[in-house]
Parts: sequence; C-alpha cells; structure tokens
Amino acid sequence: MEFGHMFLRLLSWVILALAMSRCHGCLESERLALLQIKASINLPDGTSLPEWRDDNTTDCCDWPGVECQKATRSVIALDLSMKRILGDWCLNVSLFRPFESLTDLNLGYNQLVICTDNEGDENQLSKMRNLEVLDLGSNKLDNSILSSISGLASLKSLYLNFNSLKGSIDLKELCRVKTPQVLDLSSNELEGNLPGCWANLTSLKSIDLTLNQFTGSIALSPLVNLTLLEDLELSENNFQIPISFRPFFNHSRLKVISCLYNNYLLETDEFQASVPSFQLDNIRLSDDGRHGNNNAAFPKFLYHQHNLKFIELHDLSFSEKSFPWLTENNAELQTLTLQNNAFVGSLQMPSNPISKLSHLDIASNHISGNIPEDIATSFPGLTDLIMSANSFTGTIPPSFGDMASLRYLDLSHNLLSGNIPNSLAMGCRNLQVLKLSNNNLQGSILPARHNLTQLNHLQLDVNNFTTIPNSLSSCNYMILLKINLNRLDGPFPTAICQLKFLQYLDISENNITGLLPACLSPPDIKYIKLSKNRLQGPLPHAFFNCTSLRVLDLNHNQFTGPIPKWFDSLSSLGILLLNDNHFEGEILSQFCSLSELNLISLSNNNLSGSIPPCLGNLTFGPLLDKVGIRQAGKGLVIISPDAYQEHFVDVFIQFQTKSIPLVYRGNILNYFSAIDLSCNNLAGHIPLGIGRLFHLKSLNLSHNNLSGTIPITFANLTGTESLDLSYNRLTGNISSQLAKLDSLQVFNVSFNDLSGPIPEGPHFQTFDNMSYVGNQLLCGKPVSRNCTDPKSAPVTPRTTKETEFMNMDTFYVSFAIAYITMLLAVFAILCINPYWRQAWFHLVQVSLSHCYYFVVDNLP
Repeated sequence: MEFGHMFLRLLSWVILALAMSRCHGCLESERLALLQIKASINLPDGTSLPEWRDDNTTDCCDWPGVECQKATRSVIALDLSMKRILGDWCLNVSLFRPFESLTDLNLGYNQLVICTDNEGDENQLSKMRNLEVLDLGSNKLDNSILSSISGLASLKSLYLNFNSLKGSIDLKELCRVKTPQVLDLSSNELEGNLPGCWANLTSLKSIDLTLNQFTGSIALSPLVNLTLLEDLELSENNFQIPISFRPFFNHSRLKVISCLYNNYLLETDEFQASVPSFQLDNIRLSDDGRHGNNNAAFPKFLYHQHNLKFIELHDLSFSEKSFPWLTENNAELQTLTLQNNAFVGSLQMPSNPISKLSHLDIASNHISGNIPEDIATSFPGLTDLIMSANSFTGTIPPSFGDMASLRYLDLSHNLLSGNIPNSLAMGCRNLQVLKLSNNNLQGSILPARHNLTQLNHLQLDVNNFTTIPNSLSSCNYMILLKINLNRLDGPFPTAICQLKFLQYLDISENNITGLLPACLSPPDIKYIKLSKNRLQGPLPHAFFNCTSLRVLDLNHNQFTGPIPKWFDSLSSLGILLLNDNHFEGEILSQFCSLSELNLISLSNNNLSGSIPPCLGNLTFGPLLDKVGIRQAGKGLVIISPDAYQEHFVDVFIQFQTKSIPLVYRGNILNYFSAIDLSCNNLAGHIPLGIGRLFHLKSLNLSHNNLSGTIPITFANLTGTESLDLSYNRLTGNISSQLAKLDSLQVFNVSFNDLSGPIPEGPHFQTFDNMSYVGNQLLCGKPVSRNCTDPKSAPVTPRTTKETEFMNMDTFYVSFAIAYITMLLAVFAILCINPYWRQAWFHLVQVSLSHCYYFVVDNLP
C-alpha cells in the first residue's frame, strides 16, 4: 500500500514537472534570439516566418524549423533553409550565439552573404562548441566563411556546396576542424591541388568535390590516407585518375565512387592484377574527352564487384568487347548506363533474371545483331530501356509486350525493320516515351488497337511509315508527335485534332495532301512543322487560338489566297516560315504586333504591294524562352504533365541565307534573326525603319520590284551578316556609311540601277564583281571602272522612266505581228517562185523520211 502511494506521488510530480515545462515553453533568451533572426530575414512582403509570433500564445519549440531538447527546452536544431529566396540575406553570425546547445543548423538556399555582426566579432560562429551539422549550401558565401568554421570543435558534417568559394589559399582552414565526417564543397570555383593537411582528416567518411577546378594526381593526393572513406565524389574536375583505382584498394569501407568527366590514366595489366578490399554500391566513371584516351583498358577491379546497384560508365572508349559479366555478377543491379563506350558484338542476356534492374542505357555503342527475344524475361522490371545509336537489325521482338512497367523506350538510330508489334502496343500500358526514329520501320505508326493511353512522346521520324490510324486519338496525353520524313500520304489525319495537350507537331517532308483541317488548334501547341508536303488551299482559322505557338513552319506547300489577318493573334510567335507557297495579296500589318518575332520568311510567293513600315518597330531580337519549353544544347525540352522526364528533341529549321539554304538548330535559334521577302512582286520604297533592326543576321529583299534608294539607316545593321537587295529597281548611290558594317559576309546589290562609287572599306572592296553586276553606273575597284577617269566616269543616271521594264502587253503584240509578217513573207515567196517551192517540198519530204526511220530504228 505504501509502495502504491509513493508511486502515485512520483507520477504526480512527473506530470506536474511536464506541465510546468510546457507552461514555460522554450528558453526566453532563445525565443528572443529567434525573433531577432526573423527580423534579420525581413522579406519585402513581410511574410517571413509568420508562425514565429512575438507573443506568449505559442511555444517557440513548436515553431516550424525549431527543435528543442525535451528536458531542458533548449534549442538543439534550426532549419531555416529557403526562407529568403529573393535578395541577399546578410549573415550576422552573432545572432546564433545564444543557442549554446545547438547541434544542427541548416541555412541552405537563402542568398546568404558574409557580414560582420554588431559587435564587430567576425568569428562568433566558432563559439558554437556543440554544433555538429552545419548546412550553408546554395548561398553566396566566399572564402571568408572558412575562418568562422575552423573553430567548430564538434563539427561532423559541413555543407558549403553551391557557393562562391574560389582558389585554394583558404582550404587549409578546414584542416582545423578536428573530426569531420562529411565534407561537401561541390559546385564552387576551387582550384589547384588538394591541401596536404587533409591527410589528417582521418575521420572523414564522405567527401564531395564535384564541379570545381581541382588538379593533380589522385594517387598522390591526401585522399589515399583517408581509409574510412565511404563516399568519394570527384566528378567534373581536372584530376588525373588511375583507371585501376589501385591507391584506394585498402579503403575497405568504400561504397561510392563518382568520378565523371576527369582525365583517366592508362595503366598496364600488372597494375590491375590485385583485388580491392572494397565492395561498391555505386560506380560512376567517364572521361572528359580532352586527352584522347581511346581504347582505354577496362577497370578490372569491376570484375570483383558483386554488390553494385548503380553503374554509370560512359565516354570511355573501352577496349572491352562486351559486358555480360556486369549483370551476371551483380544480381541487385538497379541502374546500368554504358553509353558511348565502343562496345561491340551482340547483346547477351544474363543466365538469371535481374528483377531489380529498372534503367538500362547502352546507347551509342557498336552493338549489332537482333535484339534478344528473352530481354523481357531477363529484365522484367525495366522502366527505361535506351538502345539507340547502335547497329541492331531485325524486328522489334514481340516479347516487349511483357514489359508492363516500361515507361521509356528508345530504339532510334538502328537498322530495325518491320512493323511496331501489336503485343508492344497492347502490353506496355505504362509507356510514356517511344522513340523509334531513323530505322526502316513501316506500316502504321501505331496498331489499330492499342493500350498506349499514357503515351506523351512519340518520335518516329526518318522511317517508312505510311499510315496514321484513328486510334492515335486515344493517346490522350500526347505532348510531342514527330513523324517527319516518312511516306505518309493522303489527307491530313484528323485524329491529330483530338490530341488536346499537343505541344510539338512535326509531319514535315511527307506526301500529305488536301486542305488543312479547321479542327487543328491544340490550345498549348508551341511548335508546328508541316513543311514539304502537298497541302493546299487557304489557311484555316484553326490557329487563331494558338497563343502559345512559338514556331510555325508551312514552307514548300501549295497554300493559296491571302495571308490571314488573324496572324496578329499569335502573340508568342517567334519563327514564321511561309515561303515557297502560292500566297498572294499584300503583306498587311498583321505581323507588326508580334513583339517576339525573330525570324520570318515569305519568299517565293505571289505577294504584292509594299513592305509594311511598321515591321521596323519590332526588335527581331533573340528568341525568348517560355515556360514548359526551352532550348537545351541541340534539343528542345518538352516537360511532360507528370514531370516524369524532360524530353529532348532535335529542333531545326532550314533558312536560306548567305545565298545558300542552311540548317539552324538548337541554341543557335535563340540568336539567329532574319527577314526574307525575296522572290515576290513587292514594290515601293524600302521602309527606313528596317534599318533599326540591328539584331538581324540576314535580310533578303531580292527579286522584287522595289524602287528608290538604299536607306541610309541600313548603316545601323551592325549585326547583319547577309544583305541581299539584288534584282530590284533601286537607284542612287551606295552610302559610304555602309562601309562600317563589319559583320557583313554576303552583300549583293546586283541588277539594279545604282550609280556612283562603291564605298571603300574592309568589306566592300573584298566583295567580287558579282555583288555589283548589272549596275552600269557603279564605279570602283570591284567593277573595274575607274571613278576618276572622265571617259569611264558615269554620266547622269537614267531617269525612272528610262529604266522602266517594257510593258509585257506591248511585247506580246509586237512579237505576234513580227511572227505573222514573217509567215506571210515565206508564203508569198513560195507562191511566186516555183523552183523554191519545189525545193521546199523536197526538203519537207526528206525530213519526214528521216524522222520515220529514226523512230522505227530506235523505238520498240
């Protein structure tokens, strides 16, 4: 009984203590310090840490990002990451001095910069003796932060990635940290050799130096002394790394080696004979490509690895012929990337299935033969299969239909033939990306029945497909459809009209005929390329609502009628190619409101009237990026609805500049701007405002009926590389101001009525005579006509009336009269003179005989 009373009394005391602790909350000094930190963040909209209230209604230990020790109620962890994204946050380290028990501090992603505290002590951070984890990643901190860190006696994990650390001078400050276990200095601008004193950081387990400019041999670096290392990440530096990794063979705890894009040193087999003590989970190696390490010896330590889950080996040009042992030895493999390694031979499957393998990438090798029929049973869990740019032959195996989990399939740039298997279309119900371009496939682009309702990226260009089935309309999430350079014919497939999420459409270079349907108006479309087909008739009103459209390419078709006025509704349009059609009428002002236009071609049509002066009000500047679609290297990025993967597509256009058709692709499209109105019936003067378009790389107004002078404002076209005004009716002089156009590589004013001296300058004197031919009154060195010689100097230029072209009706009447007169004269002579008449009939008879025998002797 007495024991029971004592237990109840003890329990009451515990409850009372907990209640009192809860009542008092966190320490008052620390609560005030937290409020000072909140004030220092000071977001412009005043919304910084709204839950941190300056009253007694809440316990600061319950505030977001704050963790307290249960017994003492003192703050032991602070997570202040991503609290200030815009504008610099001055790091006043003295604000953290009250938190004597703090062990974990996260200040990542805050635009932090170093500032001195109010007391002038720049090393207050080092007084936090209990701090074990300090995350300062993704800020703007420079090398001065290292002196504040060097005194943190208990620090175990330090993250300084994505900052502004530079050079190598202050790296030795880190040597003062006694027992670090994790060190992340990735994504800075550090350089030089690693400090020798790092050999004393013997407790280090993980080091990440990725994306810096470190140099030197890893074999001679202090890292070889850190035998407790588990994670070694050195990617994208200038290290010299022995391909055998023999200096690390005694690092028995090593699990991760990530050394992409460095310089690997070739070694003889004797250096690769021993067996390492480590068993890796993750290996990532690739050469930087700058040192010509072709036919590198394969890292033979991999033969002894049996626990690998992630393998990434690419751009190494291994002399190894095949790699089946990688899957044979590592039953737990999840990711295998062997891109661009010069592997040859056929693809061999492991003896036992690798059920956990989800990502297999063997692109850009020299693997040949048929795709194994048992690939689905060997790798039943694949979600990504990339086998592009090899030499696979035969058909796509029907067993692909057994890969129910497959989401990404790339077999492009091979030698595959046949149809897309029905089993693939029915069984791969989770497939989102299908790339089969540059093969010899044929038939329908999809079977008449399929379960590919999740498909959002279909790339089948450069094949022999002939049919687009109605079943395409069931691909509800289709974002990208690329089927150019096939053998598609017949009318435009209306199934495409049902693809409401379509952003990228390319059916160019086929044999599509007839009218363009009015139903083609995907609301989010950004890229339409229908060039080099046989589409005809007027443009429908379909594109009127396509306000996101960036590229519209309809060149080399048979469209007729005027250019529609609704073009001014395409507010995002940057590239417009309507050349080589049969458009007629005037160029109205519908293009002048397209503020993002940077390339337009209307050449080879039947357009008339004058050039709209308002074109000069546009900028024709670089193509601006848009949300959901952007340029990346050679590819256009389309973001899928579920954000599963960004899909890169080779985007290119063909545009005639510098007198030849050139292909512009990828990032170049961001900077190339041009106007081509050539080969029409345009008349009138060239608007002065065209000379304000200094971003233009190419301007072609040739083969029209333009008159007047070359605008003096053309002297502002400082970025122009090609200027073609040939075959017009331009008069007057070539202004000497044009001589300062240093970027000009092509200049053509031939076949006009220009006069006077050709400007002297570094470029105009280098253009040959063909740039000026057909202008009888021009003089200067290129045309071999001396401007100072009175005998060859030009006289008064011809008047406009004298230089007018002959009226064609007058020409036709004159020609008919002359022809009829000649026939009557011949007839009269034959009637009067019987000898000539007899000779004429004999000549006709002989000619007919020769023709008869020629036909009999030469035709079956």
